[in-house]
Amino acid sequence: MKDDLQSAKAAGLAEELAELRALTTQLRAENTRLLRLLELTPKQAAPPGPIQTGFFEAHPGPVDRRSAPEVKVDFVAALFAARIDIYATRWENSRTGKAGWLPAVRGGWRKGVRHEDRDYLPLSKDVLRTHLTGDVHVGLYPLLDGDLCWWLAADFDGPMAMLDVLAYLKAARACSVPAAWEVSRSGVGAHACSSRRSPGPSPAGHCARSTRSARKWRRSANTR
Repeated sequence: MKDDLQSAKAAGLAEELAELRALTTQLRAENTRLLRLLELTPKQAAPPGPIQTGFFEAHPGPVDRRSAPEVKVDFVAALFAARIDIYATRWENSRTGKAGWLPAVRGGWRKGVRHEDRDYLPLSKDVLRTHLTGDVHVGLYPLLDGDLCWWLAADFDGPMAMLDVLAYLKAARACSVPAAWEVSRSGVGAHACSSRRSPGPSPAGHCARSTRSARKWRRSANTR
């Protein structure tokens, strides 16, 4: 009796395993058909990875000009946390005077190469170190999986750039949003950066509130 039960159980498991294998084969064939229909590569169709949170779970301690280079790199990596699977490099055309940014790709960026055939380089501390030493100009992609980010940058140009960035800072502080600013590379513009303690939804709401407050501050300043 016991042997009969074990044999029946084994037969049932074997039948169930065969059904699962057949289903797996069927699903793989369906996936292949859908990828071909949508013109997607397996890499493009892969499920998204875990949410990236930069190099650190917590910010490192304060730094100053006497801090070791590695400490400064850690500080920048934490302060400007971004995607670590990709970064951008700056290009300049001396003939036309044009400049811009392109994703860093192994072997250099070439026109006509399909997205799935490019080998994008990951952001690392070594890359950040070359940026801080001035060897390479690196750009970051702050928007993470899930439409989250650690910080928001704003660009101000034109003759009123300095007044605009000061208004932005005043409005950000009124909204309790940490912000800092710098003069742009051209010397006639400015950049402002607002950061947060942990990744969250893209701070469009903060930006909108800060913009409204900045306009209000500008109007009040112009009437004085």
